[in-house]
Parts: sequence; C-alpha cells; structure tokens
Amino acid sequence: MTRKPLPPHGTINRRKHHGCKCQDCCEALRAYSNARYAAIAAGTWQPFVEAEPVRRHILRLRAAGMSFHRIQVLSGLPNRTITGFLAASTGPGNVRCRKRNTRREVADKILSIPVDPMMAHLVDATGTQRRIQALAAIGWPQKQLAARVGLNRHHMGDILKRKRVLNRTAIAVAEAYEGLKSGSSLRYGVSKTNANRARAQAAANRWAPPKYWDRFPDAIDDPHFTPEYKVTKAEILAEETAFLVTVAGLTRAQAAERLGKDKTYIDRVLGQQQLREAA
Repeated sequence: MTRKPLPPHGTINRRKHHGCKCQDCCEALRAYSNARYAAIAAGTWQPFVEAEPVRRHILRLRAAGMSFHRIQVLSGLPNRTITGFLAASTGPGNVRCRKRNTRREVADKILSIPVDPMMAHLVDATGTQRRIQALAAIGWPQKQLAARVGLNRHHMGDILKRKRVLNRTAIAVAEAYEGLKSGSSLRYGVSKTNANRARAQAAANRWAPPKYWDRFPDAIDDPHFTPEYKVTKAEILAEETAFLVTVAGLTRAQAAERLGKDKTYIDRVLGQQQLREAA
C-alpha cells in the first residue's frame, strides 16, 4: 500500500497539518497570517465564496467527459471535496446536501480547469494501447502508470481491451509516454519487483518497447501497421503462407512456388497454424 505524498515545503498545509517547522513552511504560514490579520482589520476578509458557480463548472466538466478522478488530479483536491459540491447519497434514506459556500482557493483551483468539449470525443485506441505496452516493456506497471497519467488504475487495464478511447485519455497517455520513455521507472518509486513483473508481462505478449517505436515514429498510432518486434523470419513466412492460401485463394502448390519453398513446408506451416488455433 502506497502512502499519499506529503505536500511540498513552503506551503501552509505542510506546516499546519504535518508539523513541518522548516524556514519555508514557517514563512508561508507567517505570510498567510499577516495577510489575514490585515484583511480582517480592513474589513475585507472574505475567505468564503458562493459554491454554486463551482458546482456548475464541475457539471460542465463532467458533461465534456471529464471524470471525477481527472478533476481531482488537475485541481489537486481530495475527491470528497469535489463531490461535496453535488448532492450525494450516503446510505439508505440519507442524502448529503451540497455545499453552499467554499473557500476561495478551492473555488479558484476548480474554476481554473478549462472545459474542452473536444476532450470527450472518441478516437482510435491503437496508439494509446501501444504506448502503455511500450512503457510496460521498460518496467512501468499499469497501477503506477495510471497514477502518472491521472487515470483510475482499473480504467488503465480496460484501455487495452477497447477499440476507442476518449481523446483526453489518448492525449494524457501520449504526454506521459513522452516524459517517461527515456528514463527508468525505478527513479519514480517503482519497486524492482513490480518493474520486473511489468517487463515479464510485456515480454510474454511481445510488446514493443519505446526504442522500437522510435524507429517508426509515425507508426505507433497507425492501426494498419503491424509491429514485428521479436517476430522470427519463420513466423513472418508462416503468416504470408496462411494469407496466400486462406485469403488470396492460392493452392498450396502455388503458394509454395510464390514463396520459393517446397509443398511439404507449406503443409507443415499450415498444420502448425491449425494446431495453434485448436489450442
């Protein structure tokens, strides 16, 4: 179980709620207190604002396809704070009333998230899947990668099974991929055990690593491009044989002549393919 990281130094949260007494944290609290006392003395202290504009903004973000988890990541606020702007059931017959007021800094963090309707559009999942697989090949487990991307860890596994994904998901994965493909996952807190497990999964499925896709920069998003990572010449020839016989409609003798092989080779290749399909 991973612990939630502490707030950075130089913040009020680190000083008040985590007891840090470093110079930066103490200075942050002192500056806040001085500004607060000055505003109170001037009669301008208004720490709370109406929550209704924030609630409406959250609903617009949701309508544009943004999940609560993504809003949480972008705002840096707890999920309970975000969902608190909406009425919610807390049990049979119990409904938690939505907030009427909120702190100004909370409102500013949520309202600063832009609403982009294009983010909710569906796009082909090929590039997104290949990037996740490539990062797994260099030691990135789906759970830790999901945290870096800003997705729910269960959703990350579902992406590998889908034909289409949200545009915002594809963009988030692509940005994470560009930032992580050249480094070691161990530098980001991934354990050696989890990294090795991710590599083993990638090797078992022949997932191509980033270095392979660097050789074909325009192919990673192309669903018509078939990666031949770790594929032997014999396997490539076997696929061509199966295509000529089952799709092109050539006889085994014609396929053998086309490929420059004898008919016994064609019979053996097709027999092995039938055994694999039966298994």
